[in-house]
Amino acid sequence: MRKPSMQREWLSDIVESLPSLIFVALWRSGTDQEIAGWIGVALAACVLVGFRVCRLRFHPVLLGINVHLLLITPLIVGLYRFGMAAWSDAIVAVAYKGVLITVFLTGCALMFTRGGFIGVAGARGARWPYSLALLLASAAAIVWSFLLADGGALVTVALPVMALFGLRRFLIARLADRTGAVGGLAPLGAGAALGAGSVDDF
Repeated sequence: MRKPSMQREWLSDIVESLPSLIFVALWRSGTDQEIAGWIGVALAACVLVGFRVCRLRFHPVLLGINVHLLLITPLIVGLYRFGMAAWSDAIVAVAYKGVLITVFLTGCALMFTRGGFIGVAGARGARWPYSLALLLASAAAIVWSFLLADGGALVTVALPVMALFGLRRFLIARLADRTGAVGGLAPLGAGAALGAGSVDDF
């Protein structure tokens, strides 16, 4: 197994973050929401396909965000075109909060992969409790966003997402400390390329 490059991790994090960053910038600049949405779809598709082709591992939280970008605009536009405007409007109203639901569902799917939701290779059975902790935090973020938070997108979505990033980093560091295998644990997100066969573990 090739030792992951920290520089590669940070660069891949930036690339994987670009679709959401560009979408938010367009959305906040007053660009038509549908146009901004389709640009987000195209960018998310490029990242998802590009990472797969280049055999780079996805950051589990960013993966959920990009899947959300890929699906939400076609869903909203499709419902509207098929005469379900009320459903479309209802989804638009909570679309930015819905990213937390997509992250949670992505986490549920990743629980059954080798790296788990925590996205770490070499952790053996320890990936289950750490992945479960991150999954529960994702569920708590949904409750916070929909039921408890009272504010704009920064408070209801951005802060919970940043908390998930921080929690994942903390859990990976804690796992490395407990196992004493700092060099043996490889984050599977953020662009850690683990060789030709490892991509099938996703």
